[in-house]
Amino acid sequence: MDAVHLDAALERWLTRQPNLAISHCHVQIKLEHGDIAPAQRATLDLPGWVLIDWGVRGTGLSAKRAMPAAGYLPTVGRLLEAIDSPLLRAHIQIVIAPAEDWNAAYSDASLAPDLMPVIDAGHATLLNLTAVREQGNWRVVRAYQPPSENNIANEFRGVSGEL
Repeated sequence: MDAVHLDAALERWLTRQPNLAISHCHVQIKLEHGDIAPAQRATLDLPGWVLIDWGVRGTGLSAKRAMPAAGYLPTVGRLLEAIDSPLLRAHIQIVIAPAEDWNAAYSDASLAPDLMPVIDAGHATLLNLTAVREQGNWRVVRAYQPPSENNIANEFRGVSGEL
Protein backbone atom coordinates (compact mmCIF):
# COMPACT_ATOMS: atom_id res chain seq x y z
CA MET A 1 0.00 0.00 0.00
CA ASP A 2 1.20 3.53 -0.58
CA ALA A 3 1.49 6.32 2.02
CA VAL A 4 -2.04 7.62 1.42
CA HIS A 5 -3.53 4.15 1.99
CA LEU A 6 -1.53 3.68 5.20
CA ASP A 7 -2.86 7.01 6.47
CA ALA A 8 -6.42 6.05 5.48
CA ALA A 9 -6.10 2.76 7.41
CA LEU A 10 -4.91 4.66 10.50
CA GLU A 11 -7.81 7.09 10.11
CA ARG A 12 -10.31 4.18 9.91
CA TRP A 13 -8.92 2.78 13.16
CA LEU A 14 -9.04 6.19 14.82
CA THR A 15 -12.65 6.90 13.87
CA ARG A 16 -13.76 3.60 15.45
CA GLN A 17 -12.45 4.65 18.88
CA PRO A 18 -14.90 5.84 21.59
CA ASN A 19 -15.05 9.32 23.11
CA LEU A 20 -13.22 11.13 20.30
CA ALA A 21 -15.16 14.34 20.94
CA ILE A 22 -13.58 14.71 24.41
CA SER A 23 -10.17 13.25 23.59
CA HIS A 24 -6.81 14.31 22.25
CA CYS A 25 -4.55 12.18 20.10
CA HIS A 26 -0.76 11.96 19.97
CA VAL A 27 1.42 10.18 17.40
CA GLN A 28 4.97 9.02 17.93
CA ILE A 29 7.07 7.17 15.36
CA LYS A 30 10.20 5.22 16.26
CA LEU A 31 12.58 4.34 13.44
CA GLU A 32 15.23 1.71 13.81
CA HIS A 33 18.84 2.74 14.37
CA GLY A 34 20.39 3.96 11.14
CA ASP A 35 17.15 4.51 9.24
CA ILE A 36 17.80 8.25 9.06
CA ALA A 37 21.32 9.28 8.13
CA PRO A 38 22.75 12.15 10.22
CA ALA A 39 22.93 14.42 7.17
CA GLN A 40 19.27 13.84 6.40
CA ARG A 41 18.26 14.43 10.03
CA ALA A 42 19.76 17.90 9.77
CA THR A 43 17.71 18.75 6.68
CA LEU A 44 14.28 17.43 7.71
CA ASP A 45 11.77 20.22 8.16
CA LEU A 46 8.60 18.75 9.65
CA PRO A 47 6.38 21.49 11.15
CA GLY A 48 4.58 20.35 14.28
CA TRP A 49 6.98 17.46 14.82
CA VAL A 50 10.21 17.06 16.74
CA LEU A 51 13.05 14.67 15.92
CA ILE A 52 14.14 12.49 18.86
CA ASP A 53 17.37 10.49 19.05
CA TRP A 54 17.19 7.52 21.43
CA GLY A 55 20.77 6.47 20.62
CA VAL A 56 21.08 2.74 19.96
CA ARG A 57 17.31 2.35 20.28
CA GLY A 58 16.85 4.44 17.15
CA THR A 59 15.59 7.79 16.01
CA GLY A 60 12.03 8.96 16.03
CA LEU A 61 9.51 11.64 15.32
CA SER A 62 7.05 12.88 17.88
CA ALA A 63 4.21 15.30 17.49
CA LYS A 64 4.99 18.37 19.58
CA ARG A 65 1.48 18.38 21.04
CA ALA A 66 -1.54 16.13 21.22
CA MET A 67 -4.30 17.24 18.88
CA PRO A 68 -8.08 17.02 19.31
CA ALA A 69 -8.94 13.48 18.20
CA ALA A 70 -12.27 14.29 16.54
CA GLY A 71 -11.50 15.06 12.93
CA TYR A 72 -7.78 14.33 13.27
CA LEU A 73 -6.34 13.01 10.00
CA PRO A 74 -3.20 10.90 10.43
CA THR A 75 -0.46 11.79 7.95
CA VAL A 76 2.17 9.33 9.12
CA GLY A 77 2.76 7.74 5.71
CA ARG A 78 2.96 11.08 3.95
CA LEU A 79 5.19 12.51 6.68
CA LEU A 80 7.64 9.63 6.31
CA GLU A 81 7.88 10.25 2.56
CA ALA A 82 10.30 13.04 3.54
CA ILE A 83 12.78 10.35 4.61
CA ASP A 84 14.65 9.14 1.55
CA SER A 85 15.35 5.48 2.19
CA PRO A 86 14.62 2.37 0.09
CA LEU A 87 13.87 0.46 3.31
CA LEU A 88 12.25 2.08 6.34
CA ARG A 89 10.96 0.33 9.47
CA ALA A 90 8.48 2.38 11.47
CA HIS A 91 7.05 1.63 14.90
CA ILE A 92 4.01 3.90 15.16
CA GLN A 93 2.24 4.59 18.43
CA ILE A 94 -1.04 6.45 18.62
CA VAL A 95 -2.32 7.45 22.06
CA ILE A 96 -5.89 8.69 22.54
CA ALA A 97 -6.93 10.00 25.95
CA PRO A 98 -9.36 12.51 27.46
CA ALA A 99 -8.16 16.09 26.97
CA GLU A 100 -7.65 16.69 30.70
CA ASP A 101 -5.27 13.70 30.98
CA TRP A 102 -2.79 15.50 28.72
CA ASN A 103 -2.14 18.37 31.18
CA ALA A 104 0.45 16.32 33.10
CA ALA A 105 2.25 15.38 29.86
CA TYR A 106 3.78 18.76 29.15
CA SER A 107 6.77 20.46 30.74
CA ASP A 108 9.01 23.36 29.86
CA ALA A 109 11.96 20.97 29.74
CA SER A 110 10.61 18.78 26.92
CA LEU A 111 9.90 19.42 23.26
CA ALA A 112 7.26 16.66 23.14
CA PRO A 113 4.74 15.34 25.66
CA ASP A 114 5.69 12.68 28.19
CA LEU A 115 3.28 9.86 27.38
CA MET A 116 3.68 7.96 30.67
CA PRO A 117 1.44 10.23 32.81
CA VAL A 118 -1.26 9.98 30.13
CA ILE A 119 -1.03 6.21 29.91
CA ASP A 120 -0.77 5.83 33.71
CA ALA A 121 -4.02 7.80 34.16
CA GLY A 122 -5.77 4.66 32.94
CA HIS A 123 -8.08 6.20 30.31
CA ALA A 124 -5.87 5.94 27.22
CA THR A 125 -6.44 3.83 24.15
CA LEU A 126 -3.23 2.86 22.39
CA LEU A 127 -2.35 1.49 19.00
CA ASN A 128 1.13 0.08 18.40
CA LEU A 129 1.78 -0.63 14.75
CA THR A 130 4.94 -1.82 13.02
CA ALA A 131 5.17 -1.23 9.29
CA VAL A 132 7.91 -1.61 6.71
CA ARG A 133 8.27 0.56 3.63
CA GLU A 134 10.16 -1.03 0.77
CA GLN A 135 10.60 0.98 -2.42
CA GLY A 136 7.65 3.20 -1.44
CA ASN A 137 5.22 0.38 -0.59
CA TRP A 138 4.07 -0.07 3.01
CA ARG A 139 3.37 -3.43 4.62
CA VAL A 140 1.91 -3.63 8.14
CA VAL A 141 3.84 -6.33 9.98
CA ARG A 142 2.12 -6.13 13.37
CA ALA A 143 -0.53 -4.06 15.08
CA TYR A 144 -1.99 -4.39 18.55
CA GLN A 145 -3.82 -2.39 21.20
CA PRO A 146 -2.15 -2.74 24.62
CA PRO A 147 -2.73 -4.31 27.03
CA SER A 148 -3.85 -6.93 24.47
CA GLU A 149 -1.06 -8.48 22.42
CA ASN A 150 -3.49 -9.83 19.78
CA ASN A 151 -2.22 -8.98 16.31
CA ILE A 152 -4.84 -6.90 14.48
CA ALA A 153 -2.69 -6.20 11.41
CA ASN A 154 -5.49 -7.49 9.15
CA GLU A 155 -7.45 -4.32 10.04
CA PHE A 156 -4.82 -2.34 8.16
CA ARG A 157 -5.03 -4.06 4.78
CA GLY A 158 -4.43 -1.91 1.75
CA VAL A 159 -6.86 -1.39 -1.11
CA SER A 160 -5.65 -4.50 -2.93
CA GLY A 161 -5.80 -6.57 0.30
CA GLU A 162 -2.07 -6.66 1.03
CA LEU A 163 -0.74 -6.14 4.53
